[in-house]
Amino acid sequence: MNKSAHRFLPLLLLLPSLWLKADSPELTCPESPNCVSSLASGKQNIAPLFFYGSDTSQIKDKLMVTLQNWPNAEVISSNDQIIITVFTTPWLKFKDDLILIIRPNGTVDVRSSSRVGHYDFGTNRRRIELLRTALADEESTEAE
Repeated sequence: MNKSAHRFLPLLLLLPSLWLKADSPELTCPESPNCVSSLASGKQNIAPLFFYGSDTSQIKDKLMVTLQNWPNAEVISSNDQIIITVFTTPWLKFKDDLILIIRPNGTVDVRSSSRVGHYDFGTNRRRIELLRTALADEESTEAE
């Protein structure tokens, strides 16, 4: 192998890992307290959403209906497994990102984070808990 090939080999080895990450958004949180995730540890951890007895397409439909009717929310991307939504605060127009990953077992991993600022004063945690409550209310309404 010539010398120039040795320079590019590490880059070629990195490409598959970059391709894998393109389809699966990162659910970890930075060290700042303006993020919660079901895959984080410590204070930034929040429970995932659970849908018992629903398949992934039913779960996606329920999430999409709820998010599309949520004030200040815009679903910017979705596929069979991942929903990405941007929330814009009414007054200062700050943007927060919500990522939902639907798992085949009925679990939805969540991540809600602020794009700017160090503190969010609990906004991202409240958002996930409000989503959890809205989905539970929808389930109880459907059951009646």
